[in-house]
Amino acid sequence: MFRITDKIAFFILIVFYSSTLLIGYFFLKDVQRFHNNTEPEKKLHHVVLIQYKDAVPDEKMNEITDAAYALQQIPGVHQLHYGNNVSPEGLNRGYTHSLTMDFYRAVDRDSVYLPHPTHQAFVSLFVPFTASVLVYDYWD
Repeated sequence: MFRITDKIAFFILIVFYSSTLLIGYFFLKDVQRFHNNTEPEKKLHHVVLIQYKDAVPDEKMNEITDAAYALQQIPGVHQLHYGNNVSPEGLNRGYTHSLTMDFYRAVDRDSVYLPHPTHQAFVSLFVPFTASVLVYDYWD
């Protein structure tokens, strides 16, 4: 009937497939849990409204735009947008541009983004060309 080598081979196959199934089950369960929790339910929206001075050269505006988009490289910054006001309502009160971004945790904004050298360089670059800046943060 079965020789000892057949029994050993059969045992090895059972152990191999059983361990593969168990490892796969536990690994896939952890992968599912990771993918389901990548985005928290709430986001911290950071909104910056900018009123630039009247005579900002185009080259400087391009430099500011590039520096604004460089902020998305800072760890913790998600969904960064920078652009001109296009509202037809006329209620912008002189604010011509907005910079918006999302954070998943307040600590990412407070301890990572705000003191980050890329953010500090952006502030140093664009503030001299602004007439007014309004910052508004909220949880959604």
